[in-house]
Amino acid sequence: MSDLKQKTEINKEPPKYPIAEPHHLSKRSKWLRDYYFKGVEREWNNEYMSFTTGTDWDLIWTESDYYVTPEVHFYIGNKGKGVFEGCLRSIAIPVTLPEGFWDLSLPERRVKFFETVMLDYVPHEIISEHDLIAGGRFNTQLSHCLTKEETKKFWKRNLKNRKTFYAYHKKGFGNCGATGGHLIVSHETIINKGFKHINEKIKTRYSQLSQKERKGPKGQELKAMLEASELPRRFAKKYADECRRLKAMALTPERAEELEQMAKNLEKVPWEPAETFWQGLQAIWITHMLIMAEESYPGPGTSFGRTDQHLWNLYKKDVIDEKNISKEFAKDLLGSFWFHCNTAYDAQIMVGKQGITSAFGQLMTLSGCGPNGEDLTNELTYTILEVIDEWSPILEPKPNVRLHRNSPDKLLDAIIDMISRSQGAPFLINFDERSIAGMIEEGIPLEDAWDYACVGCLENTMQGNDRSGTVNCNPNLTKSVELTLWNGKNMPGNDVVTKKDEQVGPKTGDTEQFLTWEEFWNAWKKQIEFLIKYTVEIYNLTEALRAEYLPTPYLSTLVHGCIERGLDIRAGGPELRFITVEGVGFATTVDSLLAIKKLVYEDKKYKISQIKDALINNFEGEKYALMQTFLKNRAPKYGNDSDEADDLARKVMKVWADETWKYKTPTDFQFRPGMLSWNYWAGADAGLTIATPNGRNMGTFLSNAICPTSGADLKGPTAVTNSVGIALGGKTEDGEYINYLPNGASHTITFNPAIIKNTEHKEKFKSYLRGYIENGGTCLQVNMLDVNMLRDAQLHPENYTNLLVRITGYNAYFNAIGKELQDEIIARESHSM
Repeated sequence: MSDLKQKTEINKEPPKYPIAEPHHLSKRSKWLRDYYFKGVEREWNNEYMSFTTGTDWDLIWTESDYYVTPEVHFYIGNKGKGVFEGCLRSIAIPVTLPEGFWDLSLPERRVKFFETVMLDYVPHEIISEHDLIAGGRFNTQLSHCLTKEETKKFWKRNLKNRKTFYAYHKKGFGNCGATGGHLIVSHETIINKGFKHINEKIKTRYSQLSQKERKGPKGQELKAMLEASELPRRFAKKYADECRRLKAMALTPERAEELEQMAKNLEKVPWEPAETFWQGLQAIWITHMLIMAEESYPGPGTSFGRTDQHLWNLYKKDVIDEKNISKEFAKDLLGSFWFHCNTAYDAQIMVGKQGITSAFGQLMTLSGCGPNGEDLTNELTYTILEVIDEWSPILEPKPNVRLHRNSPDKLLDAIIDMISRSQGAPFLINFDERSIAGMIEEGIPLEDAWDYACVGCLENTMQGNDRSGTVNCNPNLTKSVELTLWNGKNMPGNDVVTKKDEQVGPKTGDTEQFLTWEEFWNAWKKQIEFLIKYTVEIYNLTEALRAEYLPTPYLSTLVHGCIERGLDIRAGGPELRFITVEGVGFATTVDSLLAIKKLVYEDKKYKISQIKDALINNFEGEKYALMQTFLKNRAPKYGNDSDEADDLARKVMKVWADETWKYKTPTDFQFRPGMLSWNYWAGADAGLTIATPNGRNMGTFLSNAICPTSGADLKGPTAVTNSVGIALGGKTEDGEYINYLPNGASHTITFNPAIIKNTEHKEKFKSYLRGYIENGGTCLQVNMLDVNMLRDAQLHPENYTNLLVRITGYNAYFNAIGKELQDEIIARESHSM
């Protein structure tokens, strides 16, 4: 240890407020967790490895994957000269290409390159003598294997797309782009049937093609899929060989026995069906890591589905019935799995312990109902929850616990106990009845919809046959208010990237001449419809480009429909094909409309011209201070169980949600609505949004997903819950749930830890969760935070290095987020019961 570091450790004071700590870990799990948190001091890491065909024109990094990440825009350059592309090219390892490589079709080139890299170039390492799951390095950045002519055509379209996208973003409309990850493959098929079944399925489908089809795109795609389906067997064999090599050097008989069993597991799965719990976990991990490697998009949204259901029979046989392994050993197996999931953050390990973002979202769905509403919680559910609790605070995998009317008290008690020990709850809570209603809304039959699961942060999808592009479109709904006020134009002074007085949206009338609220409302509806249509048009540019030039044959083998259609997952192969439009700034939009309705048209306190002047001047100066106070405090606000406010919120939601269903991509994906917001409400979108009629200043935070505007919810958590449920559609007269947002909606709520300090308070919180099932939304994220602790963490960050807080659908280390976002979390209303 250096003198400086030793001095720092000596002078470090204990935190003034206690933070959540891991507990009751086995020796093995403790070692793995401690080793992970060594970060850059580890002798091993899963940092990016970049690979190239060696051609001058090679393309490695896909910029459009990051159009939805405004923080990265600065680093995107022109034709490979950007920071990321340039750096990856400079460190790229040239790959020796097989003979005839450039004569192959693009899908075949892609899989041949992928296979060569994973088998011959990426090291096959067992991380330590404590590790029980094989599969280390997957953070790859792979050549896209384009010919010179293909690259020329790609760049011509890509540069045009980029210019169009930047114009959309900088005008304040939001962001969008065809992004990787964010799906659940058919892990159930791999566990129960193995890749051998998929391989045979592809052979059968190829044999059904005509000679002409075999020479065309379908035949090329299926040949690529066939080769991809054999990769996991060969890849697992590499690790089996490494286990046997290490076995010969093992220091103890126990470790030698473990390594031999790991080798046997890898010789069986994921090619053959899993026969043990250990093999089931190993099969899932090999399958999962290869997805992330092929897409060169490690972590984000690539999720596991209902793991406690998929592995239950194997766990029951091994742990409960036959007692082949102990529960503690099963937890160690899960601990190794947890360790590997978190190494996704090694991709940008030099940036910090959670890399560039904490939102990778390898989500695992637990519990939930069955086809008849029966509860499916099992002993594996509780075992996984124990591992989550004991390993927390840690970021991956992100658990989502499904609750419903028949969820047992035992499950709710376990959840509440875990929340009481955490700061940012280590899981999301999904609510089945409302969520299933949304899946039915998008056309999923009831007999299938019960088996939905969640990806990324909280997004609802089906498992193994669905790609729903759940973060691909993120329009800033508040832009519609600006366009309405200025007749389809940007506010004067907000035309930095447009020509002065340019017509951006449709002409909907001079609002200063409107005499009624109905006139304003109808104008707003036309502007929000334009905003959605414009978003779709911009997005489709990147969708079409990706489908043509960036196939993923391995991933396509794992999603039902792709083999049957002979189509890549990115080209319209899946049985279920959606792109999600995630509305941003919902409550800001609703509260702005409520303020205009109340103070302009009902009370006639102000004229539209006065509102516009105040926005142009950002409420600065004595002239506008009183108006801002009235807008903030005298107009109804969404989130208070107010019939007037909630009715308008529901109407706003239905208008923009209905508009999304009108559109499809060129690859036959249906657009659908959702409400995630990620961190756009606090970042780029907020910074590009003018002052709004609810009294918000220019550049300050927008509302978060389906949450009320910060500080506007004054009547407690039950009132907020009721408002959220109504905004999503409420219920029919017969009591059936309505859900306008099939993707789901993120609702983050903050409580003071004192509310669950004893048994009585925990029972009240349990009643609150039961009430949320009946009247709330689709997904709830809970923060248990003492504001004084957060302020102390700002002053003494060194004392709170592992303090987790929930942002919106994901947790982040408090010290790793910017001060503005820290201040927003501190300012959130802290509720009592």
